[in-house]
This record gives sequence, structure tokens and C-alpha cells, in this order.
Amino acid sequence: MNRRDLLAIFSITLLFRLAVAALQTHPGYMDAYYYTVGAQRLVAGFDFTEPYVWNYLDPPTGLPHPSHLYWMPLPSVLSAIFMALFGSSYRAAQAPFVLLAAIVPLIAYAIAWRITAQRRAAWGAALLLIFSGFYLPFWGVPESFTPYAVFGSLALWMSGAGRSKRALLAAGVCAGLAHLSRADGMLLLAPMLFAQVLRMRDEGGRMKLNFILHPSSFLLIGYLLVMLPWFLRNIAVVGAPIAPAGAQTLWLCSYDELFSYGVRLDLNHWLGCGLDQMAITKVRALGTGLAHLSAENGLVFLAPLMAAGLWRLRRQPGVRPALLYLVLLYLAMTLAFTFVGERGGLFHSSAALMPFLCAAAPIGLETVVNAIARRRRTWNGEVAQRVFGIGAVALAALFSAALVWGRVIRSDWNRADAAYREAGAWLAGQGDMDSIVMAGNPPGFTYHTGHPSIVIPNGEVDTLLAAARQFNAKWLILDANRPTPLAPLYDDPQLDPRLKLSATFDRAYLFQIADASR
Repeated sequence: MNRRDLLAIFSITLLFRLAVAALQTHPGYMDAYYYTVGAQRLVAGFDFTEPYVWNYLDPPTGLPHPSHLYWMPLPSVLSAIFMALFGSSYRAAQAPFVLLAAIVPLIAYAIAWRITAQRRAAWGAALLLIFSGFYLPFWGVPESFTPYAVFGSLALWMSGAGRSKRALLAAGVCAGLAHLSRADGMLLLAPMLFAQVLRMRDEGGRMKLNFILHPSSFLLIGYLLVMLPWFLRNIAVVGAPIAPAGAQTLWLCSYDELFSYGVRLDLNHWLGCGLDQMAITKVRALGTGLAHLSAENGLVFLAPLMAAGLWRLRRQPGVRPALLYLVLLYLAMTLAFTFVGERGGLFHSSAALMPFLCAAAPIGLETVVNAIARRRRTWNGEVAQRVFGIGAVALAALFSAALVWGRVIRSDWNRADAAYREAGAWLAGQGDMDSIVMAGNPPGFTYHTGHPSIVIPNGEVDTLLAAARQFNAKWLILDANRPTPLAPLYDDPQLDPRLKLSATFDRAYLFQIADASR
């Protein structure tokens, strides 16, 4: 590998990541708000607790509530480190993710170089990851995308390409850091371990009876070095190494049920949804999952080239764990965690595959061009690869710029949840600085106002009031992103006398909950 190339790629990536991050002055959506407030709480000395409830799966009993029982803690920890050094600002929260994001194209470059020993292919892989389409607005956000892409891809690559115990130990550590970034990071272990079995088969070896002496055990040792402290924390808090909230999403009948209150999500609940309807949903999800992978990971036009490249590389030891993970992740996020997978789970977790996909694209292009050149004698394959390679990068850049324009600039990322800021100012004017507020995005409301908050449950007004009574919530802010059963209330804010309309902020309504004490 060329060190000057690596420095140039890092510098170019950092410049682009800084440019996009500079456009974002607020987290912008619930996940990012969650991790940012979590970091602020750590810096302020509140440990892993949160002053809001964004789902009722635990079920929570009051505020503050133990944090990171559904989402994992590493993004908050990374932001907290930089907040402790540079102040509790959003820019400090972004800093570690911008820096880590500049590493991801280097991983793609390294993978392509090791596979092909071609500088052009390595540069092509890196440039495609710099202009990474749907991921581009999110690399510098305090969220799981970037750490999962870095540590997940390194874990997969080192578990396949690494042969020493030290390399496998490092792969296990990276797998642990990936799991500490996302709960479904545990899925990485299966393909990593299975790849070791395949390698032994290819090399004509046998699995040693004493697994402790086998190199594969170092994967698990590295993983546990990272995850064991968090497992012990969860045992102390919820009595189990893995908090059960996430597993309940197996039994969702719709995505909105993630925000159910007083509903037990289990097999009986799922069976009550109707096996025929669930079967149709799962089959449809298989197609939807492919569409998401093609568009979000493959930028649509690169997807066929990535597929061709992966097929050509399917027997490469360094790529095989990634291929196994791709299959496992796709099946898990379509057939098992169908609704959360469709609403972002697959997009988040496939970030670990992006270095492999971008490394496969130039190889797929070479495969396709050579196949055409063999049939068209007038083609110069070498020139065609160069021209189409430059064209692919240029098209990826234009595609990515359009997505940043639409997702960040035109939609006004920084105006998201502006009604929360206005509602917080209104409450402060009433002398109310700390009452509990029900909101569609509780971490966002807390971030903007400092008020503790709970999520509006998926249900009608009676369900809303039951949750308000449990947590003694005094206010409700209802905007267009409201549960479907509350559509009548949103359309007619005077509908229920138990909810007194107190203020309006650009089609967001602030109600005083009159019966919260009963």
C-alpha cells in the first residue's frame, strides 16, 4: 500500500466529512439526539441514566431510567470523551465521528489493494466510499453508523485475512466494539467463527478437540474483553447480560407497536396478528430488503457491479466473513426483525459492509468490461475500465451531493424539532422548567428544553393518559409525526376536554394534561 495514497485519502475524506458535518448544528433525529443527550449525561456525572423514556418495552417504572438498554453505549461514550475535553457542545459530540469516518475509505482502499494489488482499484474503492450516497449525511452524526462501519468491517476483514492469534484477538476486540455500537453487532460473531471452520476445511485441517487451544478461541477472548464489563452492568441493572427490550421487536405486528404501552410483545401477541398476514409481510420484506441494499448500499447503479465483484471474490478468505454476514444480516432484518429492519436496522448494520462493497465495485466493473470486450473486438478493455471507473465515481459524487442537498439543506436539518425549542421557551415563560412532557421524540425534546420527557404511546387518548398518570406527565406536544390513533386529536385539538390546548407552534400543539393526577 502507498502511504501517500493513505494520507491523501484521509485528508480528502476528512475535508468532505467536515463540510457535511458543518451543515448540521443539531442531531436532527431521535437516534442522534439519544446518543448526544446520553453523552451529556455522562459528562455531567449522571452515569448511564436517561431523563426520558422513548419506548415502554423494559417496562420503565419512572425517571430517571437506566440508559442504553435498547441502543448500545459506545456512540455516547465517544461523544462524552470529546465533550469532556472540549465542552458539552454538539460540535464536540460530532468530532470523534468525523475523525472515525475519515478512516472508513482507508479500510476500503486496504481491502481492494490486498485483493487486487492494483492502485486504481484501491483508489476507486476509497473514492466510492468518500461519496457514499445515502450514508453521506450520517457519517459525522453522533450515532452508530460510523463506529459500526469501522469496527464491524475491521472485525470481518481480520477474521478472514488474519492468520495469527494476535490478528484473531484484534478481530474479536473489533467485534466487541462493533457490538458495543449496535445491539445486532452480535451477529458478526457467527460468520467470523464460521469462516475459521471453512478455512480449516480448505486447508485440510481438523478442529482441535480442545477449543481453548484453537486460534478461533482468540476471537471470543477479544470480544469478551470488550463486552464483559457491559454484560456485568446489564446483569446489575436488569438481571441479564443482554437487556430483553430489543428481542421483543421479534414479535411486532407493525413498526408503531415499538411504542406500545401496556402491551406484552411475545409469541402469543405475534400469533394473534394472523399467521397469513405475517407470512405475507415476511415475504414482502425479502423484496424490500433487497431494494434497500441496492439503493442505500449500492447507490442503485453500483449494485450490479458490487454483486459481480462479490461473486468473483466469494472464495477470498478476507471477504468470506463479509459475505456470510451479508446473508445473515439480510435474513435477520427481513424474516426476524422485519419492521425495525425495514425502518433503518438493515441500513445501519450494513454500514460494516460498505468497505467490502466499495472494494468489490471496481472488481465487478473489470469483470463486466472484460466480458463485453471479449465479445466486442473493437473495445479496448483497459481504456473502458478507466473511463467507466471515472464515470462511476463522478456519478456517485453527483448522487451523494443530491442526497445531502435533499436530506440536510433543502429539508433544513437544523429546523427539525424547532417546535420543541419554541415549546421549551413557552414553558420557561410560564415558570415551568422541569415538568415531564410527552413528545414524539423524547430525547429531542430533552435536548432542546432540558425537560424530562416520555414518548407518546401508540394508542388512543385513554392509553396516552394512562402513561401520563404513571409518570406524572403534565404536558403533551403533538405534531404531524403522531401515532395513527391520535389523528382525530391532531385534526381537532379541542376534541378531548382532558387535554387543554395551551399553545400552537407551526402545526404542533401543546396541551396541558388536565387529568394527569388522577
